[in-house]
Amino acid sequence: MTAAAGRLWGGVATICLLFGGGDGPAGGGPFVAASVAPQGDEAEAALLPVELPDLSRVHGSVQEQLRAAHALLAAAEPGDAAATSDATSDAARRGARSEAYGHLGRLLMASEYLDEAARCFRNAQQLAPDDFRWPYYLGHLARSKGQLTSAVEHFERALRLRPGDLAALTWLGTVHIDDGRPEAAVPVLARARSLHPDTAAVLFQLGRAAVARRDYAGAVELLEDALRLSPAATAIRYPLALAYRGLGDLEQAQLHLEQTGGGAADGVVVALPDPLMAEVNTALRSPQVYWDLGLYAGANGDWPEAVRQFRNAVELAPGDPTMRLNLGLALNRTGDARAAMDQFEEAVRLDSGLARTHFAMGTLFERSGRYQEAIDRYTAAVTHDSSLGEAHLRLADVLRRTGRLDASLASYDRVLDLEPRSREAWFGMAMALVRLMRHAEALERLRAAADLHPDEIAFPLAAARLHAASPDPGVRDGQEALRLVQPLAEQHDTTAVAETLAMALAELGRYEEAVAWQRRAMAGAAAAGRGDVAQRMAANLALYRRSTPCRTPWRDDDPEHRPGPPAEPGLLDR
Repeated sequence: MTAAAGRLWGGVATICLLFGGGDGPAGGGPFVAASVAPQGDEAEAALLPVELPDLSRVHGSVQEQLRAAHALLAAAEPGDAAATSDATSDAARRGARSEAYGHLGRLLMASEYLDEAARCFRNAQQLAPDDFRWPYYLGHLARSKGQLTSAVEHFERALRLRPGDLAALTWLGTVHIDDGRPEAAVPVLARARSLHPDTAAVLFQLGRAAVARRDYAGAVELLEDALRLSPAATAIRYPLALAYRGLGDLEQAQLHLEQTGGGAADGVVVALPDPLMAEVNTALRSPQVYWDLGLYAGANGDWPEAVRQFRNAVELAPGDPTMRLNLGLALNRTGDARAAMDQFEEAVRLDSGLARTHFAMGTLFERSGRYQEAIDRYTAAVTHDSSLGEAHLRLADVLRRTGRLDASLASYDRVLDLEPRSREAWFGMAMALVRLMRHAEALERLRAAADLHPDEIAFPLAAARLHAASPDPGVRDGQEALRLVQPLAEQHDTTAVAETLAMALAELGRYEEAVAWQRRAMAGAAAAGRGDVAQRMAANLALYRRSTPCRTPWRDDDPEHRPGPPAEPGLLDR
């Protein structure tokens, strides 16, 4: 498997080519006629020799495909009969040879033998100079090798043959931008936009060009439109952040920068409808290709198709544990948890040190209510990869849910070492301290978390409960509880906020108001179909009616003490 196959779920594959770069010729006017290329014997004489490269680095199935395509090319070579053939049959023969070179070129390109692929496409172009495909593929090869001037020439030639092609226009514009010539990109991309309006990839490249030209207001408009059309494409957010920064809106710039996925070259890219590159990306019968097709299907939410493609990958590489892991993840998304677990178990058998497989197994055990097995798997995951923050967090939550509170605190600490701003870890740690009756320490954690996340209401709400109802007189402070919860009650009509306000009012001796708010909380729970919760709330209502404050911030069966998904017994039954 190639190094790229080491990626785990969450990557995005490229069936339609992803962005990236560019559009057509500067000036944006009509494209000139194609230049005259050699024909007949002259074209034959100009052909480059094509030999297969060393194929040892590719999968055996790919080697077979390449050798078969090379044999087909050899079979298409002219024989003695060619000397006496008429013009019609000669043209047909050249067409067949052009197709043979093109077929081998696509396979070589997909296998990343770029120099050999270029020779094939040049020969195909010599034999069929009016075929759009060959200069188009040569443009992509040149761009992949960083030969941007050559890429421009090839894409321009392709556009002389097919002036309105969306992919060629967009890629030519992209190459111009990548080459530091945004002014040349704009007319080409504008032509693409006029022919193909509301194409996210075109708007994205126009936005990039506007950023490069310091037209920040125009860039924001274009990139926001692109993001509206392709909201999952986080790669749009990096130039958008630059545009907002150029306008002086640092808050919006930071907001988008945080969602880029890491930087200019990271994140989910913008897909461009590109049928010719789709042929390249699906040409090989190899584990890597099926892997990429599975990733692409998953990124588009087509989980049955992702399962089909990952099964193809597993069929060709049954001993690859990461292929099994991704098949299991896709099966789980289709609702077949048992089949997913079968794949995870086989992946662990093949490689017991693959941390993410242990993590995936842990999530299924946790969902099924088999908490000790979940703990065992999460522990294995963090043992094999101590940087896996999500596994530390799930381990901490299951430990807390099962009453192993001191152990959960250690795991939450590890999460915060890795992700200091983790909302879930800060809240989970505070709730573990509450269960341990260490309310003053819990309050300290909630205050620190509220400073980090001033817009997150869970932290001041929990602090208000502790101030209102803690049995620790050093923590209890009715005025502070009211100060924290009253603004929340004005903005959030929720059962939890209403119940907390009732606690604060009761602590201040305002029992009639406490009764009213407690009734409101109970009504909200009943309206939400949680009659059981409303019934449990009746205990506090009875206290307030007797002019007695609450001294239990959370009941042991409150959701705050039961993190994670609800248990689904039988989830993993066969």
